[in-house]
Amino acid sequence: MPGMLVLGQYVANGGGSPGGSVASYDGHTALVTLPDGTVSANYYVSNGIAPAYWNHEVWVPSECLIPTPPIYLRQTQLFPPMNEFESDDVWTENLENLTWYCTQYSSEVPEASSRFAIAGSVPASVTLSGQEPFSTQYGPPIMYAFSGASGAPNLAATVTASSVNSGGATATFPLPTSLPQGGYFFVTENMGSTGEYEFNSWNLYSIASSQSIAGNPFGVSVAGQTDTVTICKAYPGNPPVEKCTTSSSYNTFPVVSLYSNNQVLIGGTAVGVGLSPTAVAAYPSAPVTRTLGLVTNTYSGTTRALVANSGSNTVSILDLVNKAVLYNVTVGNQPVALAASSDGSTAYVANYKDNTVTKVNLNSGTTTATIAVGGQPTSVALTSAGILWVGGVGFLTQINTQNMSVVGTESVSGKTIVSLGYSDAYNELAVSSVDTSGNVYVEEATPDTFHAGGTYAPVASQAVSTVGTYLNPVTNKNVQGYTATLAKAAPVLINTNQPGAPPLVVQDGWAVITATPTGFTITDVSGNQVLISQTTPSPITAIAVDSKLSVAYLATPDSNTLLAVPLPGTN
Repeated sequence: MPGMLVLGQYVANGGGSPGGSVASYDGHTALVTLPDGTVSANYYVSNGIAPAYWNHEVWVPSECLIPTPPIYLRQTQLFPPMNEFESDDVWTENLENLTWYCTQYSSEVPEASSRFAIAGSVPASVTLSGQEPFSTQYGPPIMYAFSGASGAPNLAATVTASSVNSGGATATFPLPTSLPQGGYFFVTENMGSTGEYEFNSWNLYSIASSQSIAGNPFGVSVAGQTDTVTICKAYPGNPPVEKCTTSSSYNTFPVVSLYSNNQVLIGGTAVGVGLSPTAVAAYPSAPVTRTLGLVTNTYSGTTRALVANSGSNTVSILDLVNKAVLYNVTVGNQPVALAASSDGSTAYVANYKDNTVTKVNLNSGTTTATIAVGGQPTSVALTSAGILWVGGVGFLTQINTQNMSVVGTESVSGKTIVSLGYSDAYNELAVSSVDTSGNVYVEEATPDTFHAGGTYAPVASQAVSTVGTYLNPVTNKNVQGYTATLAKAAPVLINTNQPGAPPLVVQDGWAVITATPTGFTITDVSGNQVLISQTTPSPITAIAVDSKLSVAYLATPDSNTLLAVPLPGTN
């Protein structure tokens, strides 16, 4: 962890005639490897005055939780975004240098018995692994539960371990029943010989809410709107005087497609659309103004949405303010995935059955181009530069959206790409794929390694799950797939040898949230590791994240629920 800010100040002589010329220092640390192989942050001060007393201060990121000897530093500010450690009047004898180290703890999230629960069914306890062995030698370990719901983390609860296994690898802590829905950051510590607690490990936990929605909620997106309210009043005078006051508020709400009801739920209002709506995307458009008497509301931000009607070969463009359909646009055969441009002018729709992508003008509600791609496209991702990526059964294609031409296609041997996302921060594609054996992967691919006519070769791949099975009521056979909802219609709408087309969300540039046949995962693309892998009551078909990156909405049509999962650590 390079880049830590360190400060030091010579205080007083230590007796005799100290040597050296450096009476104060400030700078940033560099990453070094110690003789024992430990990778740490180190700041080296050459020719500091010694022997003498020094004061030291260091600001470190939250990942480097506790500095270690040779200089002891006390903590004066707790936890993210930065930790401040100070040490006063430290006796320093070395004439040549003054050194301190901060151990870099593993960034991997240790094992846990669970990291996810639904409000109302939170387990009584959680068993956590430690980065150091848990010990009861001087007293039971302790766990702090920090909540980030209001910005800076707040201490929500403190509990002591109810048990520690014989080798100290795990400890079990009670989960307080008072913990409300939210994202939590757990910190565990052992009691030391001095009677002070010493850092052991950290972990993540989410308590989600569950909303029952009839009609098989299949796709979900999140709208964010600013409501500017202007109230004008006329006051007597010659001429009369009109005075206006203005205030504003910001509101987010999910937009959910209801597969069996042929509707989209906007907030709490259901709007009829086409048949079997699947993917939905809210997007920004021009402000919408409504006036009632002396009150004028102007809504800006995400004021429209687009939904793919997989059963009627159309997309519906929706006015989210007035909760109405603006246009029904005919596209290709069985649209299942879509992406809207950041300016809200254009959308791209993947048509599963006729192997095409359709470009839609969102302002006029018309199609402007259709282009053939590989077999059975299931997913699309649009980059900030306007490059469209399309994935499907055995292929990954890059499209130039300016002239709607195929730049190139890679063969994805033995796999189906079921969802795509793009991270501008890392210039990477986040890919969810499934192989012919039913193994599900979260992968990273870079545009730089894409080769037209070549074979798909992700730069990282994590196996996260296996595909489940359900009884296909049409064929009366067990087949692989994400959800039984798609098998309710005849013929079966999605190829039963792959798990449908749930969208994948890249959150804050580094974390990827994606569905698995049994639940969902959160993957750290910067460290190439799965942070969280959890089960849900039924398979997920869509995921969306609110604009403040604090809550993920998960649509689970088979159980008719919409889960709101707080994202721990995002603050």
